[in-house]
Amino acid sequence: MSPSEKYVASLCRKSFLPFWNFPNPIGKKKKELCDVLVVCGNYILIISVKDIQVSNHIDENIQYDRWVKKAVEDSAKQIYGAERFLKNTDDLFARNRKNKIPLPPKANRIVLRIAIAFGSKNTFPLPFGDFGQGFIHVFDEESTAILLNELDTITDFTEYLVNKEQFLKGKYFSMPKESDFLAFYFQTGLDIEEEVDSFVSDGTLWHSYIKLRQYKNWKKILPQSYIWDFMITHLYEYHITKETSDKRRYELEEAVRVISQESRNHRIELGGILDNAIQRKSLARMLKPLNDATHCYVFMPLTSKNWDGKEKELELRCVVARMENPSVEKVIGIGFGNNGNGQDFYDICYLYIPEMSQDFIDHAKEVQEELGYFKKPTISHSETYRKEDFKGFGL
Repeated sequence: MSPSEKYVASLCRKSFLPFWNFPNPIGKKKKELCDVLVVCGNYILIISVKDIQVSNHIDENIQYDRWVKKAVEDSAKQIYGAERFLKNTDDLFARNRKNKIPLPPKANRIVLRIAIAFGSKNTFPLPFGDFGQGFIHVFDEESTAILLNELDTITDFTEYLVNKEQFLKGKYFSMPKESDFLAFYFQTGLDIEEEVDSFVSDGTLWHSYIKLRQYKNWKKILPQSYIWDFMITHLYEYHITKETSDKRRYELEEAVRVISQESRNHRIELGGILDNAIQRKSLARMLKPLNDATHCYVFMPLTSKNWDGKEKELELRCVVARMENPSVEKVIGIGFGNNGNGQDFYDICYLYIPEMSQDFIDHAKEVQEELGYFKKPTISHSETYRKEDFKGFGL
């Protein structure tokens, strides 16, 4: 991998976790498909990275045309070729040529195309749009770093790309920098009352935006969400990478996938509730599903009293929580505490029950009655942080 490819892959790994992020997967004729492939749910992100130095021709127009051809148009060809290959396969090999990358069902796939063009020193305006076979987002070094740091969850990033594609249909937008469109997106949510056919930016919109009080306030409340990020990293590194049972590993991965798809807004709310539960060291609590989600959470403190049986208790509490939340399909149980060596410790339970049988309900009621789990539940929910509150200065 080139330095620029490694840089992009590391940013993607930070935001999208190893089991969604695949550098240099293998495609047609056992050759590299693209520089980075991200697969999450029904989304497939095809990313091509080119690092092309600007020629030393005296005519700047010729410099620009040559650079665009090699840095952007050649990426577009690679992306379209990768997409054609993926249309005819259900899986493909990772870079090691051993592990398979399963793809979502063909009928459900949402393909997002990204060309990352390095080498212009961020001085050239970037073309974007349909290069012949579908919309391609084009980023440079600066915009790549800003986007993957500001939209650092898979949900926020894909939502941005999809909304941008839909919004730009039939419109003329001249924006030298992708970060300017991001500022426009944050400030308006792309919810504009009047019909706008064109928009022109002078390249300073992002730098003006980050000076606003609203943006600074957004940055102040972000740390509340980082406990959620810390928990995800701990669960992945401590449990999934060390798990030897295929069945248990699958369950853990499914659980971590769910909690990793929470948006940054949700992580602020969830992080606040989790932090409150940790600080108060209260009894286990249920968290009602957020925004009609198909999953809910159980938070349970881990202490010396329940340490030996923590997995079973967390599982049974999830069973009762599923009964108490008939609208959901999944319950994610999160145990938190100290491992006795001064280190924070998180445990996790994944329960997938699409439909409750009468036997399951009877079992849940029996657990609730005999063990007292959530008989008089502490139910956490918060209306302090809502998406509309962030409009204009965040996600």
